[in-house]
Amino acid sequence: MRDVRLALRYLIKSPGYTAAAIVTLAIAIGANSAIFSAVYGVLIRPLPIREPSQLTMVWDADPGRSLPVIELSYRQFERWAAAPGVFENAAAIGASTWPILLEDRGESTRLSLSGVSSSFFETLGAQPLLGRALERGDDAPGARKVAILSHGVWTRLFGADRGVIGRTVTLDGPTTIVGVMPEGFAFPRGTDVWMPVVPILADSGTSWNTDALDKVGVLVVIGRVRDGVSHASIPGALDAVMPPGTPGRYGTETRVTPFSKHFYGPVQEALFALLAAVVLLLLMACANVSALMLARVSSRRGEDAVRLALGATRAALARHWAIETALLFAAGGALGMAAGPALTALLVSLAPPDVPRLAEVSFDARVALGTFAATLVAAVLCATPTIRFAASTGFAEVLNTARSTRSKRAFRTRSVLVALQVAFTLALMITATLVVRSFVNLRRIDLGFAPDRVVTMGLEPRGAANGHVNTWVRDLIERVRALPDVEAAGAVYLRPLALGPIGQETWVVLEGQTNDEETRRRSPTLNYEVATPGYFTAMRVPLLRGRLFTDKDRPGQERVAIVGASAARRMWPGQDPVGKRVLLPTFVRGDKVPVWRTVVGVVSDVRYRGLDDVRLDVYDAAMQAATPATDLVVRSSGDPLRLIAAIEAEARRLDPRVVVDRVTTMGAIIDKETAPWRFSVWVLTLFGAIAFALAGVGLFGLVALDVGERAREFAIRLALGAQRGDVIRSALAAAAVRVTAGLAGGALAALAIGRAIRSMLFGVTPLDVPSFAIAVALVVLVVSAASFVPARRAASIDPLKLLRGDAQV
Repeated sequence: MRDVRLALRYLIKSPGYTAAAIVTLAIAIGANSAIFSAVYGVLIRPLPIREPSQLTMVWDADPGRSLPVIELSYRQFERWAAAPGVFENAAAIGASTWPILLEDRGESTRLSLSGVSSSFFETLGAQPLLGRALERGDDAPGARKVAILSHGVWTRLFGADRGVIGRTVTLDGPTTIVGVMPEGFAFPRGTDVWMPVVPILADSGTSWNTDALDKVGVLVVIGRVRDGVSHASIPGALDAVMPPGTPGRYGTETRVTPFSKHFYGPVQEALFALLAAVVLLLLMACANVSALMLARVSSRRGEDAVRLALGATRAALARHWAIETALLFAAGGALGMAAGPALTALLVSLAPPDVPRLAEVSFDARVALGTFAATLVAAVLCATPTIRFAASTGFAEVLNTARSTRSKRAFRTRSVLVALQVAFTLALMITATLVVRSFVNLRRIDLGFAPDRVVTMGLEPRGAANGHVNTWVRDLIERVRALPDVEAAGAVYLRPLALGPIGQETWVVLEGQTNDEETRRRSPTLNYEVATPGYFTAMRVPLLRGRLFTDKDRPGQERVAIVGASAARRMWPGQDPVGKRVLLPTFVRGDKVPVWRTVVGVVSDVRYRGLDDVRLDVYDAAMQAATPATDLVVRSSGDPLRLIAAIEAEARRLDPRVVVDRVTTMGAIIDKETAPWRFSVWVLTLFGAIAFALAGVGLFGLVALDVGERAREFAIRLALGAQRGDVIRSALAAAAVRVTAGLAGGALAALAIGRAIRSMLFGVTPLDVPSFAIAVALVVLVVSAASFVPARRAASIDPLKLLRGDAQV
């Protein structure tokens, strides 16, 4: 306790040093606690799934046709699931959720349905909270329709009624609820209800007059890999069972992705990158505090030598500095942990809203324990060099303090600390610059449309027959156009970025080609859309050639189509596409006879499947197509959100039972797509700025300490005729060696981090020269300033005053 009181007195007598150390540690530890809480809540906290590391996602692709995702038929899933020696269990899942209407007690609510095979819950190792999982008998053609509810739908729509099990509701027909999943089970993300996929496909196959289990590709596979099976070996094993080109397989290359990467998406890499960044920031804070402590030990080295002369032991000296370190870290850690909950809340507010399990992020006991462990490790890292240096104090230093030179050990330690600070700062700055440049590149992408001031919503008219949906939509659009502040309105089958990489693909046969299976297989795959005349105007999709759809493009008239620019170049290179004819399916249930369309216009490519995904677009005129165009888009002259109530009112005047949902703005959709990059930019830039400031302050203090220790040397050199520039260069030379080592280490660390977050980079590579150059220039700038100021000050003081001790550097 006597040592504690003594250490407290020393800290109180040096408020500048004490405050600098405590604030530095508090910032680093607080940031560490916030990031760790996010990483733990999202990525580390156990999922309600058995051993998710053994799960993998599998689908097909066709790189030759620029198709990164090709869905599987149910028959292909069955053959892959039975591949010898690959999966313990495997399940089929719809590649995207499908809309389904829940009609209960006179109300209609659109839900998101995941069609899954009966083995789905067994493969994941997930158990229902209530009722039972799907059984083999549920997943057969003509089986009684059953469903399992998500915890959110159970509480929101059924009031958490435990008596819901066995109840029959209308989910596109009478359906029995057999189970409810526990809270936190959310796979596929956004699912409201799970139903057996085979009855769904069998029913649709009857409507489409085809064997949907064999001919329709809408599925992906999730499999639990057997022990000893590597992900790299899975494609070969599955290709051996069903090689590319086999009837019923539509892709040419098997794609395998770990479940965690599929589930979390780019957020996983973003959070791990931020965790690495905050660890670097904590290490940098340790280096900074260590430097401050070493400077403090150096300034009190003579005092410690006197204590040794008076009978103190080296262990006593070491204990004193250990206690002082512990007090600093206790104060800094307490402040950092106190700020932890607020910083965690701020981090959650900045994070993308669709981050999985974001609602589970909190500053709890586990996070506090992890923060305490990080603080303890940091304290040991900081205290070790300080204690070793303090314990090396010798009695001779009392007699020779006036002529003693610097301790080589202290010099080497400070040199390492300088190099580490520069390395950590450069690594953070380069990583932040890479992400910032990626975000800028994302914002510069030509989306093919203007998202500002556009509101969009999904429509499900209940009073209109299926064959007249687009007529109903046309009538609604006419009413919406008459509303105040509406500049343009239209509708499309699938609005941009509606289902991620999933959409409606179609084959095409060009005029002059033979209409056979081989031609269809070799033809480019098109992204099929249906659009009303006002869609392109409302979205401001530029017309490049020809004309847009008009009201004259109606049933009974010549079938017409519009193509995207890339589709036009691919199908008719060097030719005018307007007037060309294409043969496409009708997409009418039961109708297998394709119909010729005449191309009347070419528009810009629109990013329907992803910000970095350009497809070959083809559009059917809504009044000539069977596929419903029920994604409404309305451009406003003011705030588009103010139009929502009026649009919904007009829709209900036409159909009181209409379901209106997925209401948002195109600007919000684009913001959601870029949210992981924007989040990383905010946090990494903040960390980079903090590191930048810490490096500047730390380097200034270390160089000033070196200059102060060399004051007599500089005085003698000046007295013997050296120029002030020589003194400045001599002071900067030592710093230059340390900085060069730090720059080299930081560049290597940044390259490793860049490769780890490669999927987050857009338009830049991990070895992006401009990013490295910008970061290096900034770091060199702050290092130069921090080194030059104390060196110039030393060179400007009268050497006689330095030698007499009348002045200090």
